[in-house]
Amino acid sequence: MNQNNLKNRFTRFLRGFLPSKEILIVCTLFYILGIVFVFMNPDLARLTFPGGMFLDNIEAKIRLPSSITLDYFFNQFFYYLGAISFNIFLNNLFLIGLCIFSGIAIFPVILIGLFMKMGVTTFFLVEKLGFTGFIVLLGSFHLYFEFLAALLAIDAFFKFYISFINAVKDKKIEIFKNNIINDFLPLVLRIILLLAIAAILEVFWSTWWVYIFTNHYVSWYEFYFGAYSVILK
Repeated sequence: MNQNNLKNRFTRFLRGFLPSKEILIVCTLFYILGIVFVFMNPDLARLTFPGGMFLDNIEAKIRLPSSITLDYFFNQFFYYLGAISFNIFLNNLFLIGLCIFSGIAIFPVILIGLFMKMGVTTFFLVEKLGFTGFIVLLGSFHLYFEFLAALLAIDAFFKFYISFINAVKDKKIEIFKNNIINDFLPLVLRIILLLAIAAILEVFWSTWWVYIFTNHYVSWYEFYFGAYSVILK
């Protein structure tokens, strides 16, 4: 019985990460719109949507130390790479917060700045690398978590304001309070978790993954233990 309850709770937890079908369709349309935009005006598309690490050149300076000490490990993975991940997380959290509490931000940040931009980036990356471009995108795991967090952020926006409007209309603040505690806050916590995972993967996996396909191969160990400067040029 306890095992069944645990299984049911875990299933409900995972289902909480499923976005609304309508929102998924809309965001997919904007992704496709990005590809259409390139066909219509490739020069303007390239100018409007910089490719970031997928299209810009990643310049990495790598120098492995003669020995990996505990101090070096902490400095490299916590104070350098960890700090970069944390800054990415905070920046994405701020943008997602704008989208949740300001519906105006959903259009420029999520629909245009994420999904349409990735449609444009997909086209140019495949044009540049061919089939390898698809491999680069498929292996950039942080994108999946960013996409899902963005979809759920739109869900959170509607849950928050629909609950607020209904509470005002019915003059029952308790309904709004219960919806926030039982529905909205768990969704926000899932979004925060997704953004944290995305930031970690972007720094500790995807950057290396893109680098070895767009520059030259270097092992994960050498890249992360020896990199002391990684910039886009």
